[in-house]
Amino acid sequence: MSKKVTLNIEPDLYQHLEHRFKDDEQGLKQFIIDAIRIQLKAQDSLPEKKDDLESYLQKGSSGSRTYGVKGQGW
Repeated sequence: MSKKVTLNIEPDLYQHLEHRFKDDEQGLKQFIIDAIRIQLKAQDSLPEKKDDLESYLQKGSSGSRTYGVKGQGW
């Protein structure tokens, strides 16, 4: 079952879409749906990023000065 979404877009973007699709409302709808699917698929394929602080702290070895500078010992 499909749902309805209303988008507010910049006037320049609207003019570009209007020029490209003219009176082809179905083509415009399909273009928007495809663009959203592509973006979602691209985001899903990215590897999950570890917590920045956690990965930063794990870079130093235990007992080293740099490890202590990172707040883990000194």
